[in-house]
Amino acid sequence: MALLINLQQPVRVIDTTLRDGEQTAGVVFAKHEKLRIAALLDEIGVPAIEAGYPILGEQEQEAIAAIVHAGLSLEVEAFCRARAEDVQAAAKAGVSSVVISISTSPIHLERKYQKPPEWVFERVQEATEEAKRLGMRFTVSAEDASRTSMEFLRRYYAFAIAQGAERVRYCDTLGVDHPFGVLAKVQELKAHIGATPLELHMHNDFGMATANVLSGLRGGADGVAVSIGGLGERTGNSSLEEVVMALKYLYGKDLGIDTTRFREIVEYVAAASSRAIPVWKTIVGTNVFAHESGIHVDGVLKNPKNYEVFSPEEVGLERQLVVGKHSGSHTIYYKFKEFGIELTQQEAQDILAMAREMAVDLKRALFDKELMYIYRDYQKMRARRDGAGQRAQS
Repeated sequence: MALLINLQQPVRVIDTTLRDGEQTAGVVFAKHEKLRIAALLDEIGVPAIEAGYPILGEQEQEAIAAIVHAGLSLEVEAFCRARAEDVQAAAKAGVSSVVISISTSPIHLERKYQKPPEWVFERVQEATEEAKRLGMRFTVSAEDASRTSMEFLRRYYAFAIAQGAERVRYCDTLGVDHPFGVLAKVQELKAHIGATPLELHMHNDFGMATANVLSGLRGGADGVAVSIGGLGERTGNSSLEEVVMALKYLYGKDLGIDTTRFREIVEYVAAASSRAIPVWKTIVGTNVFAHESGIHVDGVLKNPKNYEVFSPEEVGLERQLVVGKHSGSHTIYYKFKEFGIELTQQEAQDILAMAREMAVDLKRALFDKELMYIYRDYQKMRARRDGAGQRAQS
């Protein structure tokens, strides 16, 4: 049975690559890179971004201001702690909307701030009052919500809504949530906050960020913060490409985002952040559409849907038929057909044996050039064998 959320329910995506993504240890985006990333997200139809953290200083404010004035269609928001000075810095950067965040968990209040629970409400009031004074819209976020009691979260979100929050955010800051828990929590929270949109911000410490997002949306959440390639602190966030493609193919909901440029955008962010894209990366890794096993290649050649949920072109990739230890003769035949060489069944079988032997020796799949070396060696071997046979007959 397909897992379908309410197809009429809008899902708002806000990309946080330029804020949480840049908080990844060792990652810094130059101003022109921030502009380019924002423009790319705008071009593919992402509706909103967190452009940065204005309190960091003038350089950050200038970069955010450049994005604000770049004529983009997407909504540009900035991230603020629950402090008046953070909101003021965001106003200097030119944004009209901010995300106001503070920790709500007992462990953070006791060990990070050494403050009582009521202090949280004082700080949120200070920041939201300043935002209203400056004419800014705001989302109120609960950092470490996953380790906060539901009773406190209900109070916190009710207070934020009373202060005028357009939406509230649930953050699994340490990635300790799981899909069943998120589903139940979101259902309960939505029952208490009513029509105010609830946004999810999930981390990937246990590899469940995207799964938690899908469960939360199924529970009634209205939006999700994502990042390109899942870039973010520690193990990262739920990734833009995973969430968009999972919603489309697992939940039957197309967000209208141009996915054909996903690989291009992930490559740009990877270069800007000096991070490699693993070949096995979900959705956009080069191995997603690489087929070596003889059984799989045969199935893909007959109909790609046998082993591909969506086409490689849909995310900006290409299909690869890889020759290695597990390849079959079909792979050899079609690879050489790509080279303009029509093999007989016997030739394909003979070359396959040679290719398998080389792949085992090299402990990897073979490059096209290596396949041509094998083909030339095979032709020489056949020529010598045929020549020896002719001499024997004479």
